Amino acid sequence: MKILHVVSCCLLSALCVVESAGINVTGVVGRQVKINCSYSWAEDNDKYFCKESCSKKDILIQSDGKQNYKNKDRFSILNTINGVFTVTITKLEKSDSGKYWCGVNRLLKDTYTEVHLKVTDAPPTSTPSPVTSRPHVSTTLPNLFTTSYLTSGDISGHTSSIDESLISDN
Repeated sequence: MKILHVVSCCLLSALCVVESAGINVTGVVGRQVKINCSYSWAEDNDKYFCKESCSKKDILIQSDGKQNYKNKDRFSILNTINGVFTVTITKLEKSDSGKYWCGVNRLLKDTYTEVHLKVTDAPPTSTPSPVTSRPHVSTTLPNLFTTSYLTSGDISGHTSSIDESLISDN
């Protein structure tokens, strides 16, 4: 019976080693991004987030088992113990773009999820231009019925007049 239990654990561990589908995330320079990493059968295990090859020197932030939250520099990790841990990167820079890994410490071999982060420039802030087209009533005499319309970018000033012969006292 013990042999069956050991074999079952080894098979389950082998299934967990398989990398899950990658995650694609886009962030904006100066803002923050949250990356949700899923896992199974590892509530008490250490979770970590690393860049490039994911050796010990590449680990950016790591939880300690069931520890719920840890913060280091611009990185934080939150383990909600529901099959997801969240990594947050603040004050994003263009150089943060690249390949990362969500890692879960396992007895035989750690499991990883590949993360591709793309950091873009902040979208330009545009303010709506005020309405610049308005009717302008001419105050020159003798024709009081002349109206001109000035349009933004148009310096010619289009003028329209009412034919005064149409307004006679017949």
